[in-house]
Amino acid sequence: MLTMFGGFACYFLYDWKVGYPKKNYVIANYVAFNQAGRAWTVDANRVSQEAWNAFVEKQAIPFQEDRAMYPPDTDFEEGWPEILKKMDDHKRDDLWKEYSGEKGWPQQIDPAEDVKTSKQIKEQLIAALVCFLLSAAALFFLVRTKSRVMKVSEQGYYPPGGDLIPFDNMLTLDKRKWETKGLATLTYKDGDGEKKAKIDGMIYGQFKEEEGAPAEAFFQKVLAGFEGELIELIVEKNEEDDEADQSIGKKDDAPSDDELSGEEQND
Repeated sequence: MLTMFGGFACYFLYDWKVGYPKKNYVIANYVAFNQAGRAWTVDANRVSQEAWNAFVEKQAIPFQEDRAMYPPDTDFEEGWPEILKKMDDHKRDDLWKEYSGEKGWPQQIDPAEDVKTSKQIKEQLIAALVCFLLSAAALFFLVRTKSRVMKVSEQGYYPPGGDLIPFDNMLTLDKRKWETKGLATLTYKDGDGEKKAKIDGMIYGQFKEEEGAPAEAFFQKVLAGFEGELIELIVEKNEEDDEADQSIGKKDDAPSDDELSGEEQND
């Protein structure tokens, strides 16, 4: 989460400061090439190379009035690129491909769709700030989680950020979600009342076999010292399985009521 939000924050910040303003600058240059293509169709502009050069030198890149759309160092009096003086020997599209290739700019541009307004540019800044806040929150929880541990000793269990819960004070251990979610709930005596604590193997330890499944090994140590009521998930056999067991003489092997004591069935 920290990497994701941090990456998005930098991405949005770049678009706000560099990406979108630069894109608008490139589009303004592209529009200048379009204007040059239309101007070349006017006979008076192409009577001679000198006449065309003089016309090009008088032109300026058509920036929009909203100056906030462009990079801070933009020269709003900048003239047409010198390459447009070669219109006599090239087509306008060919000149743009050559010029944009030298600059490392995109060759396919749609001025009607690609222009980013100053409002859209500000939205990138807002999005960046939101992502930075989310990054700060993710960093906080990461640091807090990294600094917290759960421990088990011969005396009892230490929940993350908590004090020792002696095995003698433990009343019940609900492990019905341990197999599916890596989560168990411990109920214990605390003075005259009762409290609950979590054993979260997904956050603390994990179950990666290549690392020895540390969360499972930890939980087994808790079970080794636990003497209270263990609440487990009981999976009932369906009637067809029961009938099949009876037919092959396995009825006597079914667990008795005494053997199921201390187990709670999940509704």
